[in-house]
Amino acid sequence: MWTVAIYYGVLLLTVAVAVFRGGSLERWAAYTALIASVLTTIIVPNPKWTDIEYNIFAIDILALISFWLIALKTQRFWPYWITGWQLIAIFGHVQKLMFSEILERPYALLSMYISYPILFVILYASGSARRRGDVTA
Repeated sequence: MWTVAIYYGVLLLTVAVAVFRGGSLERWAAYTALIASVLTTIIVPNPKWTDIEYNIFAIDILALISFWLIALKTQRFWPYWITGWQLIAIFGHVQKLMFSEILERPYALLSMYISYPILFVILYASGSARRRGDVTA
């Protein structure tokens, strides 16, 4: 239970920094993470992780598409990082689909904890959005 509270605390901090300090793309990324997290919690409140979680997989694919669209709209480098991390989450689902003998715990941990690097990159990008000036990647 504490892990969920800590995660949502980091998520809300990320969204708040994106809203107050970030640009439009940082807000878009933060809202994508927020919507994906809330949808996952509502649609699959207690995942079993014994088989592939198709609903979470679908939400992760939609988040990947959103992050990819952000990457296409900017010359900054941070969207490629979040897209890459999200792609790792997708590969976790694909591996579980291909190899059913993958244990529940590693599959669950990969699916859950891959969100933290994404949030930290969005947090960093939002915090540095006003300082970037005309610098491009």
